[in-house]
Amino acid sequence: MYDKDKYVLFELLTIGIMILSFPSITLTKGSALLQNNSTTTTVPRASQTNHITTTTNNNFRTYQNPDYAIKMQYPSDWLASKSGLRDYTNVIAFYSPLENISDVFPEHLTLSITGYSQHITLQKFNTVLNNTLRQPGVKIIESNPTTLAGNPAHKIVFLPPTDNVPFKFETMLVWTVKSDKVYIMSYNAEAARYPTYLPTIQKMIDSFEITNSTAST
Repeated sequence: MYDKDKYVLFELLTIGIMILSFPSITLTKGSALLQNNSTTTTVPRASQTNHITTTTNNNFRTYQNPDYAIKMQYPSDWLASKSGLRDYTNVIAFYSPLENISDVFPEHLTLSITGYSQHITLQKFNTVLNNTLRQPGVKIIESNPTTLAGNPAHKIVFLPPTDNVPFKFETMLVWTVKSDKVYIMSYNAEAARYPTYLPTIQKMIDSFEITNSTAST
């Protein structure tokens, strides 16, 4: 793998850990134009990409992004938003509702897609990402093969560094490689609440689909 690819991977993990360092995230439901009384809502984006969200019958909505040829489900009371994402590879994030006035960090799932001009394999990406996470202060809890969108994938659960962070966080990364694109799901939560939201997050991840359409990042 080229040094440029390694830099992109390192940048992605660094940004993810940086996001965890800022638990006071300001979210406005209006920024995503979520209209609970509407059957179809559109989540706007700077690149004018079409994001369509349709209400389903099981308290979940279906998020679709034709440009990336993807779709997945998320809870109808969660916020789907592009606002505040820090990296160009981030496509969308889904935020849980705040529980009370003292809850300042919404548990969330972020989808990132990175395209490469050179061929990349899941094994190579696994090696680079595992090596990137092996740094002081990072505690890897789990690292196992899994599946994502019907493709071979890998999952890592880890605790980021806790220096200068008022809360202890836990992160799960699930990724797969298809057609020289890397698809990453990142679940971030306060460690104490991580298991509470995990079943919902897992359902969201299990619903993720990559369609047959050609997509570009």
